Amino acid sequence: MSDTQPPMEWPNFADIPLEEAIPTSRPKGQALSRFVWWDGEIRRAEKQSVHYYANALHYGTAVFEGIRVYPTSRGPALFRVQDHMRRLLGSARLYGMSIPYGVAELVQGAVQVTRQNGINHAYIRPLAFFGYGPIDIKPKQACAVSVFIATRELGTFLGEKALRNGARVTISSWRKFHHSALPTMAKASGHYANSVLAAHEALDRGYDDAILLNQDGTVSSATGENVFFVRDGQLCTNDEASSIVPGITRDTILRLAQEAHVPISVKAFTREEMMRAEEIFLTGTAAEVTPVCEIDGVEFRTGKDTLGARLQRAYLATVTGKDARHHDWLTWL
Repeated sequence: MSDTQPPMEWPNFADIPLEEAIPTSRPKGQALSRFVWWDGEIRRAEKQSVHYYANALHYGTAVFEGIRVYPTSRGPALFRVQDHMRRLLGSARLYGMSIPYGVAELVQGAVQVTRQNGINHAYIRPLAFFGYGPIDIKPKQACAVSVFIATRELGTFLGEKALRNGARVTISSWRKFHHSALPTMAKASGHYANSVLAAHEALDRGYDDAILLNQDGTVSSATGENVFFVRDGQLCTNDEASSIVPGITRDTILRLAQEAHVPISVKAFTREEMMRAEEIFLTGTAAEVTPVCEIDGVEFRTGKDTLGARLQRAYLATVTGKDARHHDWLTWL
């Protein structure tokens, strides 16, 4: 259902050509970089190892972030790196993990390792984990914390076809764990076992991704992305009460939409409400702003004139420095 007319015009967005927003020169793979920032030092990546009795390996006791680096006219730039590092430290606190670095030091480490690796279209992975210690589920008593910041090339996460034309998505039979069971606001490694189950189910069914519901039947999120939909000219998404990770890309889209005077609703919504939408899209650092063309055989509007496409172009203009209003979100190398 592409290229059909939207129910209303969106005059408050800059007219950014799609070809300029999604350049064809993106990396096609995910090549690893040669250097990693490890506990405050730049080291050769192949020299680093994690002990086979690291607590994080056995119990998932690690927290992480994903940060994008984009090429701009002024050189490579990290997008909202300070916000990501603040969230990393917040996740660590929830798990009793004492990280011996502040936001400024972590940002400096991310800049150093990105510059050292000389890549301008990258994905940065800061990760803090409980290391070697006894077999115990109280790691803060005896396990040291290590922190690394790794980089790799990354172009289009769900594929250029999905970014341009939409992803095919299924509703998973697995439910999202409730925020009273685990702190869903934290990006913790162990939490993503839930997403692995849903993602494998989607793969086995022939879909690109899956959406998980909460126990009450309301929508939580996709396997690694927040969910937005458009109905009757209103942009809708949910919040922390729906057991989501409140994404930084999600926040960026909400702020861009608010600036464009798009009506916004932020509240829990059911699968039925979502399935009656005119258009649906997913947001995340890796997935960026990816439209959904189908959920379990039901098609949704895609195309350059949809609200999702306009927000996608506004987002890509922002992260690549074309929107001067948000240069404060960029950290140039």
